[in-house]
Amino acid sequence: MKKNILTLLFACVVFSVKAQKGFNDFHEYYPIGEDANLGYKTSVLSSEKLVFEANPNVRYSFFNNIEKGLMEKPLKRNVFAAYVAFRSQLRMYDSESLPVIMPSYRVQLGGQMMRRLNDNNFIAISLESGHYSNGQSGSAFSETLVDGSPESEALYNKITPETNLSAILNRRSANFSTNLTELLINYRNNKNSSENLPSRTHSVTGGLLLYHNRFLGIGNFGGFTENDIRIYGRYRWQLRYEYIKQLKNVRASVAERMELIQGAHPFVDPFRSETILAIYPFPKTKAFGFFANYTFGHDNYNYRFVDSGRTLSFGITWTIFPPFQMNVDE
Repeated sequence: MKKNILTLLFACVVFSVKAQKGFNDFHEYYPIGEDANLGYKTSVLSSEKLVFEANPNVRYSFFNNIEKGLMEKPLKRNVFAAYVAFRSQLRMYDSESLPVIMPSYRVQLGGQMMRRLNDNNFIAISLESGHYSNGQSGSAFSETLVDGSPESEALYNKITPETNLSAILNRRSANFSTNLTELLINYRNNKNSSENLPSRTHSVTGGLLLYHNRFLGIGNFGGFTENDIRIYGRYRWQLRYEYIKQLKNVRASVAERMELIQGAHPFVDPFRSETILAIYPFPKTKAFGFFANYTFGHDNYNYRFVDSGRTLSFGITWTIFPPFQMNVDE
């Protein structure tokens, strides 16, 4: 069982890398988004032992001229990408049969536009909308009840503002489901080398993630129940900063990501902070590297956002926006 799951997770990450980037080349660039990664992660709860976490994220473009528009002549001020994004999150826990418990799946239609302000400064906007769930059918707060049953819904009536949701959460089969839309705006300032490669980058991103009931604002399926949204909260505000530096043949980055949940149950810690150090030591494979991540605040694994604590993770990563030679005004 353990060998089969390890093979599956490795295949997921390899598939996402080959589909989106390749090992030696990078075929599609996206200035905004989450990087794929795989690594060891400590558990939020002392009662559990987490073996590792995988985030095999991939985008399939309908159209993407970001690389061509920024590298080739004639120089383009505006470049675009339209795509469908598959973002998964899987964790293996050290328990009987080493299960992957309550995995996360996101499928979103997305688009990004990037505008060149001058040779060194860029602004980009990303809009993605779709569905987020974990494929489970159990009651959120009972391992024996089915989600949506009268008995399951009655459990919500027992929840008060003082209830410890982490203590009563069904961690094996709790259903998590919502539709969502995410809007992010990014400003990027580069200092270029003589070869017009970014030698230093400041990147600032801010935006809002909204949970809503209708799929793409139209379809009446895949959303949340009114009892669930009082636990989830509708809004997640996001702020990110990243500093990237090229040091001879090694590229390094330090990033800070913060999230604030608005409107969730009072027990939920609204704040989350991630500090990430990444190193890309292979000049011929600019997208592949190693990372270390220190996190505190609420968890980000679907229904486990009711948990809060500190974690440390490290492993391998693939960036979605490595440096490349850009055309400039003459």
